[in-house]
Amino acid sequence: MIHTPINARKMESQSRPQYQRVFRTLHVRPNSRGFGVAAGFEWRGFNIKFDEKDKIWNNGFDVTSDAMYSNYYPWKWSIPFVFMNVNGLKYDWSSLSQSKSNAATSLYNSRMSDYRYREDVTDGYVSLHYALPHTVFIAGVRVDNVDYTSWSPTSSNNIASEGFTRRNGNYINPLPSFDIVHHFPWNVNVHASYSRSIGRPTPSNIAQAEKISCGTDDDSGVASCSISSGNPNLKPRKAHNFDVAVDKYFDHGNGMVSATFFNKIIKDDIYNLTNIYMQDGEIFQSSTPMNASGSILRGVEFSALDRSIHLLGQVFDLSMNATWMQGHMHYSNGTTMLRSDHLIYQPDVLVNGAVTWHIPAIKGALRATANYNGKFLTGLGSTRDENTGQGSVFMLNMALWHQVYKNVSFKYEVQNLSNTHFNNVIGSKLQYTNNTNYLGRGVYFHVILDYK
Repeated sequence: MIHTPINARKMESQSRPQYQRVFRTLHVRPNSRGFGVAAGFEWRGFNIKFDEKDKIWNNGFDVTSDAMYSNYYPWKWSIPFVFMNVNGLKYDWSSLSQSKSNAATSLYNSRMSDYRYREDVTDGYVSLHYALPHTVFIAGVRVDNVDYTSWSPTSSNNIASEGFTRRNGNYINPLPSFDIVHHFPWNVNVHASYSRSIGRPTPSNIAQAEKISCGTDDDSGVASCSISSGNPNLKPRKAHNFDVAVDKYFDHGNGMVSATFFNKIIKDDIYNLTNIYMQDGEIFQSSTPMNASGSILRGVEFSALDRSIHLLGQVFDLSMNATWMQGHMHYSNGTTMLRSDHLIYQPDVLVNGAVTWHIPAIKGALRATANYNGKFLTGLGSTRDENTGQGSVFMLNMALWHQVYKNVSFKYEVQNLSNTHFNNVIGSKLQYTNNTNYLGRGVYFHVILDYK
């Protein structure tokens, strides 16, 4: 006999970004020669409030007849996966009730999922320019100052408090940069640069106390309950970036080919530590953001475009880029230092391409785009077998637009024409699929008003 738990969840998020900027330049135009300077100041404010309301009802009714058993055994499962609601099951909502334990769990989940976060970023920067007839040198520094406050709920003996615990944080980082651009004959430019950059954690990475989800779909496809929490001690990621690019322009400036080598040395990279375990007969998956001890990412990107290709009396635009990346990360699973041969969200290969056929007769065009994204990590497990990720994806999209009036155009768009599905994968080499998302195709119609 199978009974289904009924969950109701309402989530509200409010955010208010603010922005102010002042900057000045002197002798830094493209045709300027000699010394120049640019300086500025900017302030960005961000305030977010997340409020979730959970309500867990008592078990529903017997749905054994609506279950369809499969031959698919998810990773770490000893029983086959069961598909529900294949016959159009409808719940009798009027018969649902809530026990004291479910009411207490609902209140706990609701309060512990809430948080508030405020961030104020102030930047001051100055850059010195020196331009020769064929070479430009740029050296500068930006000082990045961040003040943030988080409000997180607390609990004692599985009882969530009504109030919030306030935590304040601050970090300031000087971010130097140096660029050299040399213009060679035959429309060839060589660009070399060094910079230091910073990546701030998301608000939930810091402020979220705990979020429990049971009986609902999760990204892993493995656990019946997932627990995610923030890390108030999380540091921003800091990177030293080295880049060398060679650009070649042709077709009277309508075309360009480019090759870029990049290398990033990263400290305190952010990753999600995932742990899968059994508790009271249920499979739990916990996820917490952590800082890695050190990471390196390097790769090569090739890109090409031409905005004026004449073929058989027609005009086409063509663009493509392909990136190969290699990286590794040293991180802790809580007790042992481990090495991952990939960074979080880093595929080995990225390829994008687009072709546009310009059709003067309709004052419009037809465009096809194709994208390939190799598989990548989304979370690192306490063991390599518990690593989670997303499988490789190829997607094809098409769009047609034409003018129907002087300032009015219609656009017809089909996304995911290839009917691609997304696989959540798991394992030391992300070799096991445990969840598949079928998104289907999306068809859109746009009315474009263009007043220039």
